[in-house]
Amino acid sequence: MNGSEINVGLMQLVFPMVKTVDMMSPALASHHLDVAYLALRISEQAGLPADDVRNTVLAGMLHDIGAFSLDERLDILDFEYHSPDRHCRAGYELLRHFEPFAEAAGIVRFHHVHWNNGDGRERHGVSVPLGSHILHLADRIAVLVPKNIQALSRVPEICTKIQDLRGTWFHPDAVDAALALAKHDNIWLDVVSHAVERPLADCLSEPQRLATLDELLAFGELVCQLIDFRSPFTATHTSGLAAAAVALSERLEFDEPQQKLLKLAAYLHDLGKLAIPIEVLEKPGRFTDDEWHTMRAHVYYTFHALSPLPALDQLTSWSALHQERLDGSGYPFGYTADRLPLGARVLAVADVFVGITEDRPYRAGMPEHEARAVLADMAAKRQLDPDIVRILFDDFDAFNTVRAQAQDRARERFQKFRENLDAGANGSA
Repeated sequence: MNGSEINVGLMQLVFPMVKTVDMMSPALASHHLDVAYLALRISEQAGLPADDVRNTVLAGMLHDIGAFSLDERLDILDFEYHSPDRHCRAGYELLRHFEPFAEAAGIVRFHHVHWNNGDGRERHGVSVPLGSHILHLADRIAVLVPKNIQALSRVPEICTKIQDLRGTWFHPDAVDAALALAKHDNIWLDVVSHAVERPLADCLSEPQRLATLDELLAFGELVCQLIDFRSPFTATHTSGLAAAAVALSERLEFDEPQQKLLKLAAYLHDLGKLAIPIEVLEKPGRFTDDEWHTMRAHVYYTFHALSPLPALDQLTSWSALHQERLDGSGYPFGYTADRLPLGARVLAVADVFVGITEDRPYRAGMPEHEARAVLADMAAKRQLDPDIVRILFDDFDAFNTVRAQAQDRARERFQKFRENLDAGANGSA
């Protein structure tokens, strides 16, 4: 890192994010990438301008980001899926406030609208982009393509199916472009061979790869909401953790760029939870062994997502090690104190502190004396860093206020998000 700049492009972070989402089930493997690739080729064949192609591809990368449960994600893989509006609206609401994704958000919003002999030109009085219709077709083709070499033998059947739905389900121009592409074996083999990432990266490549910390923080805030807004059980957790971690870093005399990097690490620390179904995240009682191991895996998924980006090595070591413990009892690597950087230790203390003091729908947060007892016990066992816990204890009320205020703000944003979803369901958004 050089000052406040990091040699990484924002779009480089999209790939690990969407691949993590598709780790929720083997049935979902590479779905976002496959849809984006088919949308790329159909858009090019249809002659869309370069900017429209890029936004359609980006929308393909993110199109199901608003489908939070495993059941919903699996339902979407049914070609005859008929209840798509809510996940489309959720994706739109999550993405539209982040300026680099604003155009793609508009495409995501309507990516299951049927053409319906031209009535699909608009929805609720809003014009539906051609990219949405292309994405709809690409998405439905993707669920028909077998993930093996037998895909080539299925091409005639797929072509017949989309031809039969030309003008009703699908935009005629999109179907014509797809049928023209269908003659080329490489299109299908790219999908079944998982050879789609390079052309997608070329399409989304950025001329300027040096991102500022402020730009990355804006992206991190989006990821924070993608993670937390999936459920009222988690709606404010990351915001509270980020605020508490930054407050601790100030007492530890981190400089301003390091404080921002720690805040970004906090935003991304639960990135791996995008691979965890909300059916598990929302369970209020004790986990079964299988559920507990599923939940524990989220930290490894965070590491897996971020580690291919060398420019983010320090951030990765902070984010992905927040469940490690100084005595080696943590996970996923079982590291001991000598392997745990200060940033990871700060996030570990902040994560426990916020986790036990925040209110959840199924229980109230611990009062101060109980929270102190838990933290003191973990520090005494050298699970948490005693020096950082001591800083927290020295001004517990102030840290708790910072945590609570950040979570109040996040709760307001979550409530607004849910209100917009409900308004959309009534056709008023």
